[in-house]
Amino acid sequence: MTITYRSEKYADYQSLESGTILAIDLEQLDTALRLETHREVWSPTPFTIQMGELIAAEDCRGKVVMDFACGSGFLSIVAGKSGAARVVATDLNPMAITMTGRNWALNGLGPDRLRAVVSDCFDAMEGEPEREESFDRIYSNPPTAPDSADGRERLSAGDWNRNGEGGRTVNDALITQGRDFLKTGGEILFVTTGKQGAGLTSDLLDRHWGKGIRADGGNPLDYAIDWTGRGDANWAVVRRMDLPLSDYYLPFLPRIEQFARERGQPAPFARKGGRMYQQLYFIRARRAD
Repeated sequence: MTITYRSEKYADYQSLESGTILAIDLEQLDTALRLETHREVWSPTPFTIQMGELIAAEDCRGKVVMDFACGSGFLSIVAGKSGAARVVATDLNPMAITMTGRNWALNGLGPDRLRAVVSDCFDAMEGEPEREESFDRIYSNPPTAPDSADGRERLSAGDWNRNGEGGRTVNDALITQGRDFLKTGGEILFVTTGKQGAGLTSDLLDRHWGKGIRADGGNPLDYAIDWTGRGDANWAVVRRMDLPLSDYYLPFLPRIEQFARERGQPAPFARKGGRMYQQLYFIRARRAD
């Protein structure tokens, strides 16, 4: 069965029968992308689609790209369709690696341009041909939920969205180690959220990437600018959106709010008209030397 992707239905797509095809249109590409779903692999959310739009809008031709925490492989496919010479996709979830390969082929991309590998963050890159200072771009839409208190086995897509204390494990690995895997002038582009601690993210970026752009007021990530207008800053928020909080996150609310209080972070959610929204920040950072 094939379903045309609709952003407002994204929460429903996490429980589709394995083998269902999602057809996703991106303005910048001349063909719909097709993704086979699996119950153990997180399907694209509206902010995954926004990431895809940002990738498709830039020139990937001839570039070597990493899709870090690849999930279904959507960002890998967008980079491949946008001309990337080679894509390395990594994920801790073995089924995500399987589905990335299947979806790459489903979209007519040659197998010689993709390497998909199970990896706990960057661990599998050590000692490999694709290692330090090899990549032009690293793209990531990482998992964002905190680990559950029961330590249960990962059996579903939602289980694989659990990502350490504060939902930060992959986020922090990308910020603290990603620079080492880029060529000089290479860039990372990733999504982070208010529920993970906007202040923690901005502080970590300053420490590992140098001067960035911060908003005035309590939330340093609450803005968005055109990347070309950043001046001498090495990182900036290039897109900002609020998304209604799905029911999936409700069991995590007490832990998310406690994490924000204990770490002195801005409010993890926005509240509008009686609804809760997660705050999403698309951040680009450049290796300057």
